[in-house]
Amino acid sequence: MKRSIILALVAALIAAAPVAAAGLDISGAIETKIEVNKNGKDLTVVPGSELSLNLGLSAAEDKVRAGLEFGLAKKTENEDLVPTDITLGDIALKQAFIEADGAFWHGGPEATTRFGTLDIRYSPYASLAKRSGISISGVDVEVAALNGFYALPADNGHVLGMRGDLLILEDVAVGASVIKDDEITRLQLDAAAAPLEGLNVRGAIAADHTDESGLKMNNLWTVQAGYELADSTTITAGYKHITDGYVPRYVAEKSKDGDAEHDWIHLPRAKNSGLFVGFETEQQGVELHANYDQMFAEAKIGAGTEYEGFKFDVETVLAVPAVSGIAAKTTTFGVGREFEVMEGLAIDASYKGKWAGEERKLVHTIGAKTTLGLIPAVNGLELSAEVSASEFSLDAVGYKVGAKFEAPNGVNLGIEHARSTGTTFNAGMKVEF
Repeated sequence: MKRSIILALVAALIAAAPVAAAGLDISGAIETKIEVNKNGKDLTVVPGSELSLNLGLSAAEDKVRAGLEFGLAKKTENEDLVPTDITLGDIALKQAFIEADGAFWHGGPEATTRFGTLDIRYSPYASLAKRSGISISGVDVEVAALNGFYALPADNGHVLGMRGDLLILEDVAVGASVIKDDEITRLQLDAAAAPLEGLNVRGAIAADHTDESGLKMNNLWTVQAGYELADSTTITAGYKHITDGYVPRYVAEKSKDGDAEHDWIHLPRAKNSGLFVGFETEQQGVELHANYDQMFAEAKIGAGTEYEGFKFDVETVLAVPAVSGIAAKTTTFGVGREFEVMEGLAIDASYKGKWAGEERKLVHTIGAKTTLGLIPAVNGLELSAEVSASEFSLDAVGYKVGAKFEAPNGVNLGIEHARSTGTTFNAGMKVEF
């Protein structure tokens, strides 16, 4: 069934392309690289290639859209720099969808209907991606907005879901989601409000029902309030709870930067419940922040500023298992500045220090980097170097030097030598279209 749906999507795109060539968008990338590492007598050579192709199509003034995303089923790491033995079986259709905007009957409410790869983001605690199915979103019915989806069977069987958002008050948002598969029924509620100027309150709860456990209303919940005391001064406070052993199914993946509101679910916790408070301000060019999280038994205090071209920063992470057991886990501090040695040559110099409380060791790191513009033949050459040490001993000294260069012919070259890992050379090319 899944193959037939994919073939139908491809056939529909091919049939529609001649009709709406003006709405055809093709993009992609081909990348190949090789990495050579020599550490002592050991020599390692690792080639690799990546391939991606995206095909988009729109028609009817962008009210009908389709998309296909192809790529290698897995990264290639074999004896070939550019693998020539790739077959159709190595090419994976990673995403395919057709969606349209419009009503299901004359005079009915507008909606967006999608067939193919789903991207459900009802909330960070009610999400589903990279699954094939059907979704309907953005249906406005007077005081509510409705959404729904169906996903084809996978590890947890068929998946059905719906979302409703109330549109009653301008400063109040209330929504509810239900996601059901063959094992669990996930009920998720969230709300946000701004009752006073500068005050924002929000909360979320996710409760699962299974045949064995029944309904557990304490699976996961969090509530948070933030208040802007003055310009550039904000305080936050809240509480969060998660049941021991809770499986984050249908919770969005951890973000790359690690600063999303749901990232805490994917981190190892010291406790299952706890308060959290935070404070941020900027006074006379100095940024100050402090926060405490009881769930992770951790507190952070930091500051940063810039003065006459120098950038200063410091942060201390404290372990707070109990008031009587506060101990410093790490303290990092640093200063950096870019110095213009001469016209066309600037050096970005920095110093960083890190104190590890458990190891009772202070590591100093001095670094510098620059981009050469003086020599036309290697214009844009990036050079970097750093030296680190924790004590006055040659055995404790670490160093690393490197260079990166994008050649005029499009080849990216790089070399790095570190005391701990040896010398690594890499070269590669990437073509995007």
